[in-house]
Amino acid sequence: MGAVIVAICIGVPAVEAFDRWDQTLADGNDTEANVVVAALCVGLALSAVHKGVNLLLRGLRSANGHTDARSITVTQAVRAGVAPPVPTRSPPLPLRL
Repeated sequence: MGAVIVAICIGVPAVEAFDRWDQTLADGNDTEANVVVAALCVGLALSAVHKGVNLLLRGLRSANGHTDARSITVTQAVRAGVAPPVPTRSPPLPLRL
């Protein structure tokens, strides 16, 4: 959908620059500009809906106690059993290579 909106916003002014079938300056009726404005309004509405849905989903995730995997520390992951423990000292002498 975004690609179509961008194509309209770029393509329609190009068509307007090379058309010979209407007299925009004489009659003041510019259909191509109206199409671009409508495409930009649709794009703005889609962007606002996308942002609203993302905010809603983030709110629901935080209300349910879900955490993002990037926000937990290694110690928390080890305690939760998500990550293997990190060794804090060298292995015994017989086990060294």
